[in-house]
Amino acid sequence: MSEFRFEIKARDAAGRIGRIEVNGKKLETPAIMPVVNPKQLIVTPKELKKIGFGIIITNSYIIYKDEKLKEEALEKGIHDLLDYDGIIEVDSGSFQLMRYGGVDISNREIVEFQHKIGVDIGTFLDIPTIPDAPKEKAEDDLKITLERAREAEELKNIAMNATVQGSTHLDLRTYAAKRLSEMNFEIHPIGAVVPLMESYRYKDLVDIVIASKVGLRPDRPVHLFGAGHPMIFALAVAMGIDLFDSASYALYAKDDRYMTPEGTKRLEELEYFPCSCPVCSRYTPQELREMPKEERTRLLALHNLWVIREELNRVKQAIKEGTLWELVDERSRSHPKMFAAYKRLLEYKKYLEENEPITKASAFFKVSEEMMKTPVVLRAKTRAKKVKEKFSKTMRHPIFGEIPKYLGLSFPFAQSEGEEDFVIEKPSKDEVKFYVQAVAEYQFGEGASEAFKDVFVELSRKTGMPRQIKVKGKHIATFRAEDGLLTLGIEGAKRLHSFLPYPRMRVVVNEDAEPFAKRGKNVFAKFVIDADESIRPYDEVLVVNKNDELLATGQSLLNGRELKIFQQGLAVKVRRGIER
Repeated sequence: MSEFRFEIKARDAAGRIGRIEVNGKKLETPAIMPVVNPKQLIVTPKELKKIGFGIIITNSYIIYKDEKLKEEALEKGIHDLLDYDGIIEVDSGSFQLMRYGGVDISNREIVEFQHKIGVDIGTFLDIPTIPDAPKEKAEDDLKITLERAREAEELKNIAMNATVQGSTHLDLRTYAAKRLSEMNFEIHPIGAVVPLMESYRYKDLVDIVIASKVGLRPDRPVHLFGAGHPMIFALAVAMGIDLFDSASYALYAKDDRYMTPEGTKRLEELEYFPCSCPVCSRYTPQELREMPKEERTRLLALHNLWVIREELNRVKQAIKEGTLWELVDERSRSHPKMFAAYKRLLEYKKYLEENEPITKASAFFKVSEEMMKTPVVLRAKTRAKKVKEKFSKTMRHPIFGEIPKYLGLSFPFAQSEGEEDFVIEKPSKDEVKFYVQAVAEYQFGEGASEAFKDVFVELSRKTGMPRQIKVKGKHIATFRAEDGLLTLGIEGAKRLHSFLPYPRMRVVVNEDAEPFAKRGKNVFAKFVIDADESIRPYDEVLVVNKNDELLATGQSLLNGRELKIFQQGLAVKVRRGIER
């Protein structure tokens, strides 16, 4: 049985930077797998690896139906056949089934063939149902897909895709996602969406992705089948997509089409290249137009690949910085249908809020009215309203309106930029402890301020801002300079633990992890047995054992639901253990 691992490394919106490991090969996500047609190699797999593509996808059905390729693949294995040492995923013929109405192979045959040729990630022969199909037809197709999934589950000895189908019927997508999540698969593609993208129905695409995501296990990567244009990457990753694939880089090149992050241009329209990739920095549009067709196609394909890779890197950098929503906002304005999709995504408030980090490395930028509908803003307003019930002094904020005065130093209120300037007032010595109490209530929920009623707050000599929080000389917490939220010391964790009822802000670990957590070692997901479902990514949490005895405090990388489900990767970055 091949080994497969997936863990989260960083996140923003519902997007995540993750790491897949399969058969000893590692891949950072979000990632795209260029489609490789072994019969028509415009760019070789070896060249794709050199450019930076650590995963490719090819079609096992095409190989199976070509006697020469089939024999060679069975003899040498697919990696030698394609001369590629990265991760190779294969489709099963489902795309041909959708396009041409049938394939001459059974589900069992294609799964067994994938095993024999040594693929890293296989795909069983699901039944793709085109958009807007009658519900009865979609239900019948989905029934067959689920039967084939169970067959593949019994056969499989490799990592394998289980594709979510259901046409444009959202309840069927969620149902399919839940049923497939109960089975032993590694990756969940969302299938039969290419026709939607071809007709610019991005709003419908958002509905289908979210309907699938809410039914899927969060610990498995999600692959958007057939999506490969850079203009969609930011939006799709913000929805929670981890993997993409597309032959568009080659298909567009054959048609003299030139990719940009904002859309596609025809080579004949270009006077200048808006790009500095190895192709565009060497040739002019006129020089490319004058080249023989084969050479021109190859160079355009290489440019398209560079643009795809560059945009995915841009998305990943935005996740690291906490600016993914700003990138989505910018990219969505490249086309009215993309903008409609962006607005539709913002309607899924509950799903987005569950995945949105509690704090970010970058300030909140109000660059549009749509940004005011992102979960950062909605959460801040909701929590501030509750804090106001206990701390009634208010101030006028140019972006957020009336907010509790004592939240004026904290994320996202102080760390924000709009059209109007916002002056951050330094707290007076008489009021500084109220800032700590209000932030505790905002950050940890109702009743948390009680744990900080008798604190002494040291001010920074340089800035005059609150920093160290103590009681009788003992360090309780730190008022963070970067976001104005609290980092708990172990004494502060003990106090919060005594004031907050179980399971609030708790991550419960098993006996194996207990001695390590006490000594300040990180908590890994496989040792978590329970968690407060209200925990959000990057929350400061209390690590406890099954008896609710405090072991440590730290920052959670996962939300509450994920903490209960993930079995791989880091769960809590422990800051302090009770024995350290």
